[in-house]
Amino acid sequence: MTTPVNRSWGASPAHLRAVVAGVLGVAAALLFRVPSLLVLATPFALVATWSAATRPPAGLTLVGQVGPASVREGEATTWTGHLTDTAGVDHIVVLARQRTWLETRPPSGVVTAGLNKGAEPTTIDVPMRVTHWGRQDVGPITVVGVSDWGAFRWTALDSSYRVTALPLPASFDAAAPMHRADGLVGLNRSAQPGDGSEFAGIRPFQSGDRLRRINWPRSVRSDELHVTSTYADQDTHVALFVDALADFGESGGIDGASSSLDTTVRAAGAIAEHFLLRGDRVSLRILDARFQTSVPPASGRRHLRRILDVLATIETNNSVRGLARQSNAAVPSGAMVIMLSPLISPAALERATTVASHGLSVAVIDTLPDDVQASDDATTELAWRIRLLERHREVRAMQRLGVPVVAWQGAGSLDPFLREIVRRATAPRLTRR
Repeated sequence: MTTPVNRSWGASPAHLRAVVAGVLGVAAALLFRVPSLLVLATPFALVATWSAATRPPAGLTLVGQVGPASVREGEATTWTGHLTDTAGVDHIVVLARQRTWLETRPPSGVVTAGLNKGAEPTTIDVPMRVTHWGRQDVGPITVVGVSDWGAFRWTALDSSYRVTALPLPASFDAAAPMHRADGLVGLNRSAQPGDGSEFAGIRPFQSGDRLRRINWPRSVRSDELHVTSTYADQDTHVALFVDALADFGESGGIDGASSSLDTTVRAAGAIAEHFLLRGDRVSLRILDARFQTSVPPASGRRHLRRILDVLATIETNNSVRGLARQSNAAVPSGAMVIMLSPLISPAALERATTVASHGLSVAVIDTLPDDVQASDDATTELAWRIRLLERHREVRAMQRLGVPVVAWQGAGSLDPFLREIVRRATAPRLTRR
């Protein structure tokens, strides 16, 4: 909400023309004794005199606000102006400046409202639809009050508004089964060993194990202490890594084509929403060159809103200097890592390989559009084709290391990866006797 704006009235060009035409016409008619000039000039003089007599006594007071300040892509927000001290005002005209990702109603952004004599206060609205995620500037909003005959104008500029448009998660669902555990908040139990109630296996006694965990039948048969190991009583931790180093392709907003960053952000929101609504824990880390942005693991609808808020603040920066500072950041232990990237920057590929080398389950979702046009320049087009060939080679090398790379296709995109996790969890493991 802005502070009240109160300004004085000023004469309009129409009023000045009426004054000049009336004074000069009457003076010329009397000076040259031409009655026809007096007939022509008299209406101008009467209107100018009437307008000056009915001039509004005081300036309007405007208080503007935009609400709601946070919406989803495709939803609408409204600028509302509250006007007081409207005595003597004939009508109000509001002009909203055109913005790339804001659709006003009407499309021209001009809204006019007539005032009844003596009616105050007055409210005027300008609906706006946000068509792209991110922080969108609203305004400046120009408000003009007009007196009778359009003789005097009152003008104010209302600005400094910003609306946060949360990304609209794409359609996503996973039909592949995962680890199930009874009694936990989430539907998927953690695959990390720890203190819990679900049986994981029997292993030799180690320093720090609790005595109540000793498996006496096995210890008596083997003449060596063994303990019963369990899985940690915590939900599955899904760690999302979002590559925001660059954006490729044309963005048409919620109603048009999607660039690589659009697909990445919306896919990350869809995956986070899917797992959080199942009760699992989700964390987020943005691979951005300017500053480190991360959301610690948590669950629930409030956490989903927190993740969407962070995704809405993403802006591209093609520098990799900041990513080098983030490369040593700790990787969540025992998490299921999902990286979303167009796989153009070698830094993102190296990050996925590093995470996989820690023994974590990693999946990479390719978000590069199929119809990316680099440039009309022949040299730039050749360089882009060479980079795509290198990208294909790097993706195959990553797949040979056991990191699946799948294209984002909405629902079912992660099913092969989730089935592979279940297969690994149920496969026999080699143990020392």
